[in-house]
Parts: sequence; structure tokens; C-alpha cells
Amino acid sequence: MAQTKDHRINTERLLSLFTELVSIDSPSFSERQMADRIEKELDDLSINWTEDESGKVTGSTAGNIHGFLPGVGESVLFCAHMDTVQPGIGKKAVVDPDGTIHSDGTTVLGADDLAAVAGILECLRELTESDTPHRPVELLFTTAEEAYTAGASAFDLSKIRSREAFCFDLSDAIGSYSTQEPTLISYKVRIRGKAAHAGFEPEKGISSILAAANAIAKIRQGRVNDHSTLNIGLIQGGSGTNVVPEETVVEGELRSAVHEEALELLANLTRTFEDEAKAIGATAEVTHTVHLTAYQVGADDPALIHYQKVLDSLGIEKRSKATFGGSDVNVFRRHGLSAICAGNAMHAAHTTKEYTNTKELEDVAGILYGLAHC
Repeated sequence: MAQTKDHRINTERLLSLFTELVSIDSPSFSERQMADRIEKELDDLSINWTEDESGKVTGSTAGNIHGFLPGVGESVLFCAHMDTVQPGIGKKAVVDPDGTIHSDGTTVLGADDLAAVAGILECLRELTESDTPHRPVELLFTTAEEAYTAGASAFDLSKIRSREAFCFDLSDAIGSYSTQEPTLISYKVRIRGKAAHAGFEPEKGISSILAAANAIAKIRQGRVNDHSTLNIGLIQGGSGTNVVPEETVVEGELRSAVHEEALELLANLTRTFEDEAKAIGATAEVTHTVHLTAYQVGADDPALIHYQKVLDSLGIEKRSKATFGGSDVNVFRRHGLSAICAGNAMHAAHTTKEYTNTKELEDVAGILYGLAHC
């Protein structure tokens, strides 16, 4: 067992659980087996839980799992997502003698976010085995977080009792936390021109590809400034090399740490495509989805204060980080919760070189245990 300041973590049990979870295939929208395993663990701990019907909305094979462990005082929410990115079929955890844990190199490891799932479940077991009082612990295991937080976005947040939430879903050193995450908007532009034979009568056609190209040339892409990005990622158009292209579809995303600026970037993109299409007699229709809404964490944030207090008690260095990724925390904060995206036991996430180590798995479980007593 690993000794922390206030308790012991059963390292052998934690490692066994983590490696078992890794072996379960749970790519986004296919989390059924993972949900079944988590629910069995909650049953073994006599923790009440429900699974929602969000799968009917998201298309996932499972719903979000919501549970509650009674305690004393104000409750705290622990959240982790059940899905992993691809390649994630046939994952296997390889444990080196020095405690490093990685895959066999053909898949991701899945520490994102199974290290957090394992840490939460080990924390719950510690809490149920201990005689010491603790805060009520609310649980949410979400589906399809990697798909723009689809599961959490479909969850009925009116069911949440807690005002503070912690998601261990940041790929960085233990003790780190996000001070901001961005607004993320995906968009689709559908440009319609007029088809004509490209060899016999091209003058009778209106090229949707030309309209798209003219607009794209005027739109700044990549890092627009120090807090905003814009990407055009997909272009599809035309029906043949001898046909003036009637329709072209352009898709992409934009992100900004400032929500209003994200909306301005979208408005400018929309105007540019509409103007360039109109200039040659075509039309452009832009649709979009706001997947995430930007947030910033202030020094007086209640969840941050509690998180830093636990880190201090465990002698773990505090590290703040502004990120351009998103997480379920975006969803929680949009609905008024004080929430933190914290450093998880994962590195090189979303690659086949992803790894973690036993010490960091212990630290995650220890921080969660501390938060349950803070």
C-alpha cells in the first residue's frame, strides 16, 4: 500500500482495476461494457446509481451513470468519462518494472480517462471501508466526452445536487489544473452554384468550388491570435472532372478563449462565404453547432480553493494551465457549477505512445480522497 498523509491507497488493488478497465473496449458511443463494469463495482460498494437514457440522443450504446454516496455536509461531484479515442480496440496495459504503464504500441492506453475512473472507484472503496466522516460524494460517469462532450451535454443537470465538481481529465503533471477552456464551434458551409458541361458550355455554369476558393483565400486560418484558432478541415465538391461543380461543402471548427470573439469569427466567416458566393451568382448557407462555451477560473473559485488545499496537504505542487482543449467541465460551468479540470495520470494522450505510472494513479486516488474530506 502507498501511504499518503491521511490514509493509505491500496496500490495493488488500484493497479489491478486500472489494467482491467484498460482491457475493456470503450470507444466513443460504444461504452456498454465499460458501463456494465462500473455499475457492477458500484453495486459491490452498495452505492445507489441510475443510468440515464441519453444514448437515445447521442447514439451511444450506454447512458451516463449517476450515483451518490451519502456523507456529512455539502456534497462534491466526481466526474470521469468512460470512452476512449481510437485506435482503442484490443487495448492491453503493459506494466514495466519501474511502474511505467503503456500499451503494446498498437493502440492508445486509455488512461484518458480510465485513470480517473479507476481513481474514483478506488477512492469510493477507501471511503466505504473507512470509519472517518466524509462529504457526500456524487458521481457522474459520462459517455462520448471525446465527441465534443456529447454525453454530459445530454445529461439532465437539474439532477446534480453538488455545487462543486472535479473532472480529472487534463494531460499534465499531477497537481495541474485548467484556468480556462475555450468556446468550440464546428461549422458547415454549403455552397450551391450551377452545373454545366465543362467542355461544351462552361460559361453557363457557376462554380461552387471557385466561390469556396475565393472565400477561403480571404479567411485567416490557424492561430488567429494568442487566444483563438480557426481551421478548415474538410472540402468536398463537384461530381466529375467534366462538370462545372454545382455544390461544394466546407467544414471546420474554431476555438477561442473569449466566447464573444468566437462568435465574431463565425460571423466573419459566414459573411465572407456569402459575399464570395454572391459575387459569382452562387449561394452559401452556413450552419454551426456550439459544442463548448469558454470559461475562466478565478483565484476565488470555491472548487479551486478546495483543490489547492488538498494539494498543499499532500505536498503536491500546484500548476495552473490555460488549455485549448475541452472537457465535461465546460458543460458544468455553463450550468453554474464551480468545476475544475484537474491533472490526470496520463501523458501523450490520444496517441499510441500514451502512458502513465503507478505513482500518479495513487496520487489521483489520494487527491480524490482528500477532496471527499475537504
